[in-house]
Amino acid sequence: MGSAAPPRRRWPRRRWVIAGLALAALGGAGIFAYQRPLTVISWHDRWRLWRAGIAAREVVIDGVRIHYKEGGAGEPLVLIHGLGGSSDADWGQTMAPLAKRFHIYALDLPGFGRSDKPPQATYAIRSQSATLVKFLDAVGIRQAHLCGLSMGGWIAAYTASEHPDRVARLVLADSAGVRLEPAPERALLDPGTTTEDFAGFLRTLFYNPPRLPAPLIRDFQAQAQRQAWVIDRALAAMLTGEDALEPRLGKIRAPTLIIWGKQDALLPLHSGEIIRQGLPKANFTVVDRCGHMPPVERPDAFLRETERFLRATPPPQDEYTLAP
Repeated sequence: MGSAAPPRRRWPRRRWVIAGLALAALGGAGIFAYQRPLTVISWHDRWRLWRAGIAAREVVIDGVRIHYKEGGAGEPLVLIHGLGGSSDADWGQTMAPLAKRFHIYALDLPGFGRSDKPPQATYAIRSQSATLVKFLDAVGIRQAHLCGLSMGGWIAAYTASEHPDRVARLVLADSAGVRLEPAPERALLDPGTTTEDFAGFLRTLFYNPPRLPAPLIRDFQAQAQRQAWVIDRALAAMLTGEDALEPRLGKIRAPTLIIWGKQDALLPLHSGEIIRQGLPKANFTVVDRCGHMPPVERPDAFLRETERFLRATPPPQDEYTLAP
């Protein structure tokens, strides 16, 4: 007679339970990533920045919790995001490279990112500038380089005009703040509720708009709807003209680099020229193949020009550069 077949090995019941739980967890994670992709991206970005030595921190200013990133060594450099942006969204690609040469601070302004959103705040430029100065005090910075994008540029320039002793050098990337006729329409800053709306929103911000998956678009639009009241209130304060830059540019003493996307559809190139006319010794760099967001769309050119300007001794003056 032939020998009997060996008995089949069975997994213990405990292993089946563990395998089932693991599959359920993976399925749940997949569903969460599909429903909240921005949260998953945020977790990944925090991990990536942590590996680069950039920590997430918080400080309370006038009862408002301010979230910020900090890392690196060298002269202090404060990065200020734009309207509707955040430290992650606007500076995510440039924080780690800049931290190799500077001690960087990238804050989420009140109303944005992971900072508090006090319902009674005006979110005016002068209010955000006051918060910025108090932030410098809170983290022990007497003088810093300021680098602002869009609304962040307006806040940086306003601060440099009101507190010139606090600003070493100034970088203004596609800065808002000068009067435009007609003023940009609110709809240009609204990602809407459809894929067509979102495509138009991206065309306003980027020369070469990124192609994003549908779940990410839906999550971004939902987030924008939750934040719309802050943007509306900030825009209402901006449109009064009380904080306009034109009468303040002559008070800025800090060496300045104006860097602008050549194909900016939101704040066209002549906006940068107006700022340059008020700062006759400022350096002006035009980035080709770039819209409103140089640190996001052309981080290579932005980093190259910004680092060259900030590290030059003495600082360059009255240079005009076209970055290909």
